[in-house]
Amino acid sequence: MFGKLYLGSAALALAFAPTLAFANSTATLNLRLVVPVQCSVKHDGLLGAYNSAGAVSLGSVREYCNASGGYELVMTYTPGSLNGATIQAGENSVVLDGSGRVVLSREFGPKIQMRALSIVPGANGIDTDRLDIDIVPNQG
Repeated sequence: MFGKLYLGSAALALAFAPTLAFANSTATLNLRLVVPVQCSVKHDGLLGAYNSAGAVSLGSVREYCNASGGYELVMTYTPGSLNGATIQAGENSVVLDGSGRVVLSREFGPKIQMRALSIVPGANGIDTDRLDIDIVPNQG
């Protein structure tokens, strides 16, 4: 019986030894996390409904981007088309010059939002069947 009590006391002393050794010491732990940049844009809704101002609805887009430097919402279309047409993206309005690329919005910081899209045709109407929208994170 005495042997078991002696072994039990030794095990108890070893269990508390690390705690006693660290009680008077200090340590620094540096933790660094890297969150990858993720940006996406998704089109929702049906195309083609005219409103009273002559604009054609292009549905809406849902934007998500966690880039700390913000992002640009970019539309590409067939170069040489849509000259003079106006794109409305939420509160932003941009007249197209036929170049095939336009920045619809510049956001400064991460954001999740949804905005309606519409187009007011130019003199040549809607003379393309290609409108692509992309989200491009800013470097920084």
